Amino acid sequence: MNGPESMLKATETLAETMKRMTSAPFGGMLSSWRRFTASAHADGELSRKHKELIAIAIALVKGCERCVSYHVRSAIAAGATDNEMKEAAFVAVIMDGGPALAHMSALLDAIAAHRGEDA
Repeated sequence: MNGPESMLKATETLAETMKRMTSAPFGGMLSSWRRFTASAHADGELSRKHKELIAIAIALVKGCERCVSYHVRSAIAAGATDNEMKEAAFVAVIMDGGPALAHMSALLDAIAAHRGEDA
């Protein structure tokens, strides 16, 4: 499985996990969390696109490839360009240095995956 394929798989796995957790005894907590995140991601003083760009940067700092893939997909849906996502990633590098830079391939693979391109 190449980089873009692994990013699609990561997003699918995250969705499957969330679905499994919804039917578990903790489904109520997950539902509350989803309502909170939907509210926090809604357009406000910052647009949804800008919030997704921030989330991409945070996901890189946290080293969460599934999160990178999820937020790249959401950023694309919100109208973000590849260069906007890359620029947000470099803000993560400013704040986190080498560790964020080491996860840059996850960003590039996620962009390719969610744009339907090869890396």
